[in-house]
Amino acid sequence: MSTNNIGSANSMKNYVRFSGLISFFAVMFLVVVLLYLFAETFVKSTIEQVVGTMIGAEVNIASVELQYSPLVLTINNLEATDAEQPSHNLFSVKQSKAGIDLWQYFLGKTIIEQLDVEQLELMTKRSRVGEVYRQKQSDESKHLIDKSLLPSMDLQLPDIKSILDDSNLLTVKAAEQLQTSYDAEKFKLHALKEKLPSKATLAAYKIKIKNISKMKVKNLADFNKVKTEFENVKKEFNADKAILKKAKKQFSDSKQRLVKKFSALKNAPKQDWQAIESKYQLDNVNTEDFAHILFGEQARGYYQKAEKLYLRIAPFFNSGHTDHYEAQTQLSVQGRFIHFDEYSPLPDFLIKQAKLSIVLEQGNFDITAKELTNQHWYRNKASKVHIGSTNLTDGGDVSIDSQFEVTKNGDLSGEGRWLIKQLALKNRQLTDVESLVLTLVEGRLSGSGNFTVKQDNDRGNNNIGSSRIDNTNLESKNHFALTKASYQGKADNKFADILLDTFKATDEFTLDVKVVGAVDEPKWGISSSLDEVMKGALKKQIAKKLVEFKTQVNSGLNKKLVKSLQLNNQQNAEFVNFEALLGDTDNALDQLKNSDVVKQQKKKLQDKAKDKLKDKLSDLFG
Repeated sequence: MSTNNIGSANSMKNYVRFSGLISFFAVMFLVVVLLYLFAETFVKSTIEQVVGTMIGAEVNIASVELQYSPLVLTINNLEATDAEQPSHNLFSVKQSKAGIDLWQYFLGKTIIEQLDVEQLELMTKRSRVGEVYRQKQSDESKHLIDKSLLPSMDLQLPDIKSILDDSNLLTVKAAEQLQTSYDAEKFKLHALKEKLPSKATLAAYKIKIKNISKMKVKNLADFNKVKTEFENVKKEFNADKAILKKAKKQFSDSKQRLVKKFSALKNAPKQDWQAIESKYQLDNVNTEDFAHILFGEQARGYYQKAEKLYLRIAPFFNSGHTDHYEAQTQLSVQGRFIHFDEYSPLPDFLIKQAKLSIVLEQGNFDITAKELTNQHWYRNKASKVHIGSTNLTDGGDVSIDSQFEVTKNGDLSGEGRWLIKQLALKNRQLTDVESLVLTLVEGRLSGSGNFTVKQDNDRGNNNIGSSRIDNTNLESKNHFALTKASYQGKADNKFADILLDTFKATDEFTLDVKVVGAVDEPKWGISSSLDEVMKGALKKQIAKKLVEFKTQVNSGLNKKLVKSLQLNNQQNAEFVNFEALLGDTDNALDQLKNSDVVKQQKKKLQDKAKDKLKDKLSDLFG
């Protein structure tokens, strides 16, 4: 061996310790072997802890299997405890398989080519009670709500005495207005009456006329004196006649005003009854909110479960557009970050294909999904989910189709439609409160509906990285039809009895549910064909009671009317007497005014002239 080779070997020994290198490879080999041997146990434990933390209760997995070429993760017999009912599972899965892209996983991305979930079941009984990690929510508020859902709606009619003593009754007001008007008109007429010629004045006029008629008329001068005297008396007649004319005009106006007030008084009891009907809603039994009372709480219960699920996954949707940015920022603080553009970039998490089989009480359902991710802008494909029934126990069909996507800014949008045909329902409790227990024994449910979800950019903060959960709006319209239905139940008040009897007599009804507004606080609109049925049943039930009530109220109103009319009859007599006085005075003045006393005196003068002429002619021709 040359001197150079010996030197090189000695130099390598100075830089590389082969014993240490051998130890390193031995340790690495041991780590790989341990990972290979215990990887399944580690994955099993990790899944149990992560899922358990998410749902707040114990999660059990029978076993986990790993295949490495290609990488396939298999989970056998997963059971997740329901935190609110630890004796049952929130869900259980017989087996689930996920094919994972190993290369992309090393690059920090989880790409699942195919996810298969077999026999997903809900609310199955556990072999033992599961452990709960979070406190059970108090259902005291729900209990309080349930108590108030169906109040004791026995028809409570208002107190008749209180109604009749009400000063706002039109009958009372009309009587008061008539009396006020009468007093005002009476005052006006009384003032004019004082100015009318009295009987004494009329008698004096007669004496004056009589005296004029007795005046001696011997010549033309005497006749002119008679004429002058009569003209003077006539002027007095005209003055009194003007006063009388004014009084008659005032009387006519007063009479018209009082007739209107009198007519209003006669119509007041009828109008009062109409007002009472409207005020106390006696003319309209309001059952518009009945469907909301009965079905609203159940609908909100289902919605709250969906909302809880949404609130759990919403941060996942929101995080997709911030994680990568934050990672770059963090690395840039530590050192230089070099970004390489990918030819065909993939999201951080993606399930390309998924298939789930669900086993429910009604039968089996299949769920197929594509492109499940929170970063849809990478592949420009929306996530699509289809749910369909495959083998329902008593026939029927269910299908749901939906799709959604998240933009780079974190805006969530989606839409979906659902359709149910003749789904069999058995022993479903509709309500269980103190006043009513109602159970659907059996029936067939059909229906259809749609929903849309979109971001409302006018609310909240639109900055990248901010939570956008509260800015999501929902709009959903749903129609249900239940046929071939039968019910049983128990009621303990009149309203509940009517409700129960109505259901037992009805084998089908429709229900429409509309939900609009922010996801965290939507507005509900619920209506049903049962509203009209209930209205008819309630009207029939309370008809007799209403008739008795109406009779008593109208009797009281009529008594008030009769009392007012009796009073006004006395007052009317005064007006009649005044009208007679006006007529008598008018006739008397007309007779005096039209007196022919002047003509009579003229005729006397003419007769005397003739007599004188005859006497002269007799003397002349003897």
